[in-house]
Amino acid sequence: MSLRNTLTHRLHDTWHGSPWYGDSCDKILSGVTAEEAARQLVPGTHTIWEIVLHLTAWTEAVCARVRGAGAKAPERGDWPAVTTTTNEAWIAVLAELEAARKQLLDEIDATHEEEIQIHVRNHSPPFADTGLSRAGTIMGLIEHDAYHLGQIALLKRAIRETP
Repeated sequence: MSLRNTLTHRLHDTWHGSPWYGDSCDKILSGVTAEEAARQLVPGTHTIWEIVLHLTAWTEAVCARVRGAGAKAPERGDWPAVTTTTNEAWIAVLAELEAARKQLLDEIDATHEEEIQIHVRNHSPPFADTGLSRAGTIMGLIEHDAYHLGQIALLKRAIRETP
C-alpha cells in the first residue's frame, strides 16, 4: 500500500471507521445535540462545539499544507469562536467538518506519492524548513484528532451524567 493510501486509510478509520484505540469520530459525535455541544461543564474549559470548530480549522490548515502552502495557524484561528448555538448551527458546523475532511482526502488523492514526502516550510520569512513532511503533517492531524476525540467522548459522557 502506498503512503498516500495508508494516510487516507488512517484518516478514514479515525473519522468513520473502527480505529484500534476506540470509537471513531462518527460514533463519538453521534447523537450529540446542540445543547450538549454548547454546554460548558467547567469554566475555562472547551465545549464539544469549540473542539469541533478547532478540528475543522486544523483540518483546513493541514489541507493547505498538503497543497503546498507554508505552515501557519488556521485561517479561522486556532480556537474559532462559537457564534450561535442553534440546532441548525450545530448541523452546519458538523457539515463544515465533513467538508474540510473531504477536501483533505481529495487533496491527498491529487498529490503524487513523491510530493507527499516534501517538507512543509514556514509561511513567513525566512521560509525555513519545519522539519516535517506533508505526510508527517497528516499523521500529526490524525494524532491531533484522536486526542480531541477522547476529550469529546469524556465531555459527552460527563454531560449526560451531570444534571
